[in-house]
Amino acid sequence: MGRNPYASMVYKVDWFAFTVSDEIDTNGAEKGFVLLENLGYDLDEFEPIPGRYFYNSGLTLGGYVNLYYNDYEKNLARNTSNSRNYVFTGQGCTDLAQKINNDWVGLFSILKKLGVKITRFDIALDDFNGVLSFPRMENKLVKGHYRSSKKTYNVVKQADVNGDIKGYTLYIGSQAKSSTGTYFLRCYDKFAQYKEKAQIPPKEAIDTGIWQRYEISYTKKKARKIVDLMTDEGRTIGSVFMDTMRDIVEFLEPTKTQAKAIHKNKNRWKVSKWWQDFLDSAEKVQLGEAERDLDLGGLLRWLRVSVVPALKLLEELGDAKGFDIHQIIKDITPSDYSKKQKRLFNNAMKQSSREIMTYLERFKEGEY
Repeated sequence: MGRNPYASMVYKVDWFAFTVSDEIDTNGAEKGFVLLENLGYDLDEFEPIPGRYFYNSGLTLGGYVNLYYNDYEKNLARNTSNSRNYVFTGQGCTDLAQKINNDWVGLFSILKKLGVKITRFDIALDDFNGVLSFPRMENKLVKGHYRSSKKTYNVVKQADVNGDIKGYTLYIGSQAKSSTGTYFLRCYDKFAQYKEKAQIPPKEAIDTGIWQRYEISYTKKKARKIVDLMTDEGRTIGSVFMDTMRDIVEFLEPTKTQAKAIHKNKNRWKVSKWWQDFLDSAEKVQLGEAERDLDLGGLLRWLRVSVVPALKLLEELGDAKGFDIHQIIKDITPSDYSKKQKRLFNNAMKQSSREIMTYLERFKEGEY
């Protein structure tokens, strides 16, 4: 029997943003951030950033956890409110998931009781076996062999000078902002994105050379409705994701009448088997563990496999040709760390020196 391609799939919360009133978040303190601290964060680790979204001030932890608020000693924007805006990016959600033991429903329930207003909520499904074919999906969209509640789709490709596709993204639904909120689907080659940014992908992606992400972004009332389904009706993240997926798009096979003519009414067309199989199987996929993301051990493992052999080669070449690759590396000014690297650094700084040395000893012994 062949390997189940759905076994390695995981769901993850990939963006989470909400607003909370100043009164609740300060809890009487002039510049308190009670929610931030109760979520397990240390305010001293945050750095100031410019305000956004009509707030005049901001704080950030590595660019992956961002907080926008009003400092009432500064000039206020005309359309501002007496609230704060918390924004957890993809890496921020991974970090938050670790702090809440991956209990998103529990967190949502607490936030709802506090009167927090969720403004954006993204769910992603990671596929390390290429269950869906982007060219096949694009072909169906171009031919009109699909049924959708959305009026628009868009396909974006990146290619090299030889015409080889290096990036593939399909959007179904509009990304335009709406006063009541919206939702849309984005399917893209996450592995290509990581390679372009020279980042380290998960072990599953390294093993298969494939990492496709299917992501639904919900905003405002649409986001709050999804959260309500999970907190009030006990729905799983897989079931709400797939219900939305079915609404956004169903790929179809032109189906004939008894007279052998193609039905003019697409409601009579059959859903493509490959799409139905995906919907049925992926709904059973579980929410992934936050710890699946890169840690110090994973970084050292990647160094041994991908970097150490190349460095050794350059050391030998340097001995023969008269240059020191290690000195050259020291002299290079690196680009800014990615959000994932910043989060790894922040987490590693909280470990004891003994724990770090244990990692390094295991690295020297070949365990990483």
